[in-house]
Amino acid sequence: MSSATVAYMPAVISLLPMFYENAHSIAMILHAMNMVKAAVNHVNPRQTPVIALAKLIQWNWPSTHGEKKFGLMLGGLHIEMTALKLPGDWLDGSGWTSALVAAEVATGGVADSLIKANHLTRTRRAHQAKAACLFILQNKAYSAYV
Repeated sequence: MSSATVAYMPAVISLLPMFYENAHSIAMILHAMNMVKAAVNHVNPRQTPVIALAKLIQWNWPSTHGEKKFGLMLGGLHIEMTALKLPGDWLDGSGWTSALVAAEVATGGVADSLIKANHLTRTRRAHQAKAACLFILQNKAYSAYV
């Protein structure tokens, strides 16, 4: 018995983008807001939809997407990034970046990015280390005072 060799043609597959626009473009966010509004109004016509993006659209189309039509809120990532930028604003110009560079903890660019909270994990760790150092210094100062 001989086994016949069967030739298979390879499958040609291509994945096309779902939309022509970038997902973060104004056109796509506007479209998403319209879809969210339609879905929420279908279920509960009196409820104001709440989504996490699109403040720019609210400002540009207030009659159809304004604050009376949509409630917008920041997501967890953006809330944390904003919270980490606040101590950076306080430390800006204080010499903290120079101290990090002099102690060879970070380069000038990295130290500057910590002030601006450009990298979330790195900034979080830096502020945790800063808080621990300040706590140690406070305890030493109190011990010397007592």
